[in-house]
Amino acid sequence: MLSILNSHSLLYVEDEPEIQENISAYLSDYFARIHLTDNGEDALKLYKNHRPDVLILDINLPKINGLDVAKKIRQQDSTIKIIMLTAFTEKEKLLQATELKLTKYLIKPVPPKIFKETLNILANELLQNSSQFIALKDSFIWDKKQQKLSISDEIINLSEKETRLLNLFINNNGKAVSNEKIITALWEDAIERDISIDSVKNQVSKLRKKLPKNCINNIYAEGYIFKSI
Repeated sequence: MLSILNSHSLLYVEDEPEIQENISAYLSDYFARIHLTDNGEDALKLYKNHRPDVLILDINLPKINGLDVAKKIRQQDSTIKIIMLTAFTEKEKLLQATELKLTKYLIKPVPPKIFKETLNILANELLQNSSQFIALKDSFIWDKKQQKLSISDEIINLSEKETRLLNLFINNNGKAVSNEKIITALWEDAIERDISIDSVKNQVSKLRKKLPKNCINNIYAEGYIFKSI
């Protein structure tokens, strides 16, 4: 699930140098790009210039506090995911934060286990709101942009034909896909060659072994039907 973060950018705002260095080093293993700053004023500028997908920020920031930064960004961006990190536990600040549609509100110091759980929650939210990722059965994920199939953050290697076939099935999710359509999609020289139905069966069988059970079902004398969930 965390592999989803590899396609997203992050703005991380923290004014304590040691904490910023440690957490940013940890987060760099997950996010495609990370923008860093130590104050609220620069955070708003970085947001405007880079439009990150995720915002992680401390509340107690110089120039503009984290709550006000989040409020200003939320007013113009309803989709950005926001995680608040703070040492404060005052009821007033917690109540203000609940109005910002946060992914999570974390009290520092954050235990590694809790931080990891939060990243998983974040990845799941991004998955649900993204057209780039397709959730399959048994926690399999198809990344349409990068053309990668994964489960539990492990990439499942697909051949070129298997990739084409999976794309064909996903684009026709829940619909019958004929043998003829598969032949056309998998063999560029299908017109010149006499591609047999056995060749189709062989390619489908190979792909089946790498997907959740019962994703691909036969349609007698016609072809196959693929169901992602």
